[in-house]
Amino acid sequence: MMILATLLTGASEYVQLVKVKSDDTYLDTVGQSVYKKIVSNFLYMLSFLVIFIPGAIRYYVGIDYTTYSLYQIPAVLSNRPNVKVESLYRLVIKFGYWLGGQNSYQMIFFLTNLLIVSFLFLYIANVSSYRWLSIIIFMSFGFFFFSLSGMRQSIGVIIALWGLKFIKTRKLSLYLITILVASLFHSSVIIFIVFYFTDKIKINPFFIASMMAVLNVSAAYIRNFIVYLSTRLDLYSSYFGGQFDNGEYSSTWVYLVLLIMLFLCFSRILLGKERYYKNNAELNMHYCACIIISIIGYLPTPGRLLFLFTPVYITLIPNTIALYKNNLTKMIFFGATVMVAIVFMYWFLFVQNLYAVLPYRYTLGNLLS
Repeated sequence: MMILATLLTGASEYVQLVKVKSDDTYLDTVGQSVYKKIVSNFLYMLSFLVIFIPGAIRYYVGIDYTTYSLYQIPAVLSNRPNVKVESLYRLVIKFGYWLGGQNSYQMIFFLTNLLIVSFLFLYIANVSSYRWLSIIIFMSFGFFFFSLSGMRQSIGVIIALWGLKFIKTRKLSLYLITILVASLFHSSVIIFIVFYFTDKIKINPFFIASMMAVLNVSAAYIRNFIVYLSTRLDLYSSYFGGQFDNGEYSSTWVYLVLLIMLFLCFSRILLGKERYYKNNAELNMHYCACIIISIIGYLPTPGRLLFLFTPVYITLIPNTIALYKNNLTKMIFFGATVMVAIVFMYWFLFVQNLYAVLPYRYTLGNLLS
């Protein structure tokens, strides 16, 4: 999936760059531009289908597939009180169940994956400097696996990331609307409102690195404060002291965030202040991930917390590489990113089996019926 989607996306980008030669002269007429756009969009759509279809027809793939099938979906359909499912995803459940002839849940997962992958491809098209690299990062850095399990959060996060374009164009009202809609799929996404107002705050990555060391030392005290605040505000207080609040976490997440931080520290030196902060909203999201891994052993479900912010790597890494003017430097970073992506994808999929993606099963009968 990753290889085919990357090739198709790369071909889509290449078509846009091709110049048609006629009578020893390179032309780019209006007609040719339209033709190139059609071909480019067609290839990009094929790449979309490569990612979308396997996720849409999966059957009991992902940890939360069972949770949704046995608890959350039946609870919503029976209008059971006190089930934590946000209002827009309730509509997805009810509409998907209706589409499935009220005898199958599969259309709910179909619609869920349609929302995630559609906004993913729109986000990449609108924000990424190198779409093909964004596909590789999406598939290999964990968000693809997570999206097959943490579905409501994935919809909310990817819609919020699609809204990054409104930060770049300074359209506050549109950004606020986008985040509010996203939060109706998963309420935690409301935190993304902050990034519009912190976009002008330029933080040195070396300062964040120092801050991480301080936070790590004082992590126990920070946890106590978070628990107190959560209890007083009655926000996510049930997460503390529960079965997932056991101090366990995968060190893989720490390595991933630290590698990105190392890359950004180098970039801050090599690019200089003026160019480095071109993608400041994305940088600030990464810094939030840095804070989480600093106290990761004291947080419940830290992986899900990280997946609020680490999906921004889909565009942060390509956009940072694009800031380099030297082509050789770009090629080195391209190669390094691809090699790191291969290592993490192998580890996530075949060693950890992240979010129980394997064994992959699929069904067409419930969709076709």
